[in-house]
Amino acid sequence: MNTSFHFSKANKFKEISDDLKTARFALIDYVIETKQAIPFEKAVELVGQEVLNQLLEKNIVNLNQNNEVFYLYPVSAAPTGHSVKLEDGRQFNTMCAFDSLGCANTFHMACEIFSSCKDTDEKIYIKLSEEGIETALPETIFVSYLDVVGKGSCDCCGIMNFFQHKENARKVLKQYEADENMYFWPLDDAFTAAKMVFDN
Repeated sequence: MNTSFHFSKANKFKEISDDLKTARFALIDYVIETKQAIPFEKAVELVGQEVLNQLLEKNIVNLNQNNEVFYLYPVSAAPTGHSVKLEDGRQFNTMCAFDSLGCANTFHMACEIFSSCKDTDEKIYIKLSEEGIETALPETIFVSYLDVVGKGSCDCCGIMNFFQHKENARKVLKQYEADENMYFWPLDDAFTAAKMVFDN
């Protein structure tokens, strides 16, 4: 398990074409507005079959078992325990704690995160801008992150959580002690990593 910050990961959202970026946000906006997954046929209507196929192939969005567009990093079509409210008033669920920290740079605006400690269930509140953390309650928050090498990212979102303190993270993540793909960081380091992944 990695406790130091030596993170390097490609930004797949920045690398895609402008057309795919536009399509990605059309799907994200639909989920935020409707608060539900997108039936496959509706997704095709919104962005076209070829574009949807490219988004799926590049793991920009994922389908659930009902063949609906359900996971749209960082947005989730279902409640997850991680809620984000954007500066413009829109509110939605994110797939994991790490994805929550990427929202300011995904949407290019300040946002608030409402979550809880995975160990104690105590409330977590974070306010952030594109540049960094403005408010964190408590101030001792740690974040877990699993580098999903060779896996679908949504398979591991349940492992990526907020913790009140470093000790809470160590307690919950003890089973990953020997896993070099598991990271847990102070909040500022986790934000830096999320910005690297989500800035578009």
